[in-house]
Amino acid sequence: MSQTLKFLGRGSAFNKSEVNNCAYFKKGSVLVIIDCGNGVLDAIKKSGIMKGVKKVYQIITHCHNDHVADLPAFFDYCNDELKIKPNLLNTISLQGGKVEKLGLKEGRDFKFVEPLSKNFKWVNVLLVPHAKDMDTCALEINFDNKKIFYSSDCSNIPFDIPNYDEYYLDCSESGNKIHMDIKKVKEIIKKNKIKKQQVFLMHIESQRMLDIAKEEGLKVVETVVSPERNKVQNIKKELKTEVSKENKKQKDNEK
Repeated sequence: MSQTLKFLGRGSAFNKSEVNNCAYFKKGSVLVIIDCGNGVLDAIKKSGIMKGVKKVYQIITHCHNDHVADLPAFFDYCNDELKIKPNLLNTISLQGGKVEKLGLKEGRDFKFVEPLSKNFKWVNVLLVPHAKDMDTCALEINFDNKKIFYSSDCSNIPFDIPNYDEYYLDCSESGNKIHMDIKKVKEIIKKNKIKKQQVFLMHIESQRMLDIAKEEGLKVVETVVSPERNKVQNIKKELKTEVSKENKKQKDNEK
């Protein structure tokens, strides 16, 4: 079984080799994108996914930095370069002024749209536990004649999820109480009688997690922009930063 959702990145907050976890799907000229963390805007531009897009729907599962870091820049890109006013799904994850704290303003930068509204019927929102001070929005996606479960970042899925065609599950190498580890994922698969070929792991920490998935016979999501390409870009950015620091240091010494 091949994955229906496409991914611009699959990395966790601490994965320096890959773009932060970001999924999307397209229907005609409509793009629906899930989260917008570090590296996502560059991946959007490199992938060419905006070609032919006339309407953008952005979903933010929760407001940790690895899910929102590139959101202001992406909305600027939509408004200024593409002349598209993006729509932002109005979920509980954005309550409490979280959007405003990112420097974004409704009307000027985006338009709110409600889940399962007349104009946006593809996605329903389900709350799952994540960090101590923050739940996150798991997603129930109806697209391409498939019913898809997308866990987002979570420490557990406290309800049954038995009747989906595909499952995209957060899986951390260490677990660390705010993400599911491979043991928890296997428990959920067994409890809900899910076939392994229906499961795609995401939010990957390191190469070790890729090895663990392979040992367990589970797939990891593939990205439309090669992780190796992302790694090269990250190395170039780090080198550029180091050169800039060295140049600044030399100039300071010359004064």
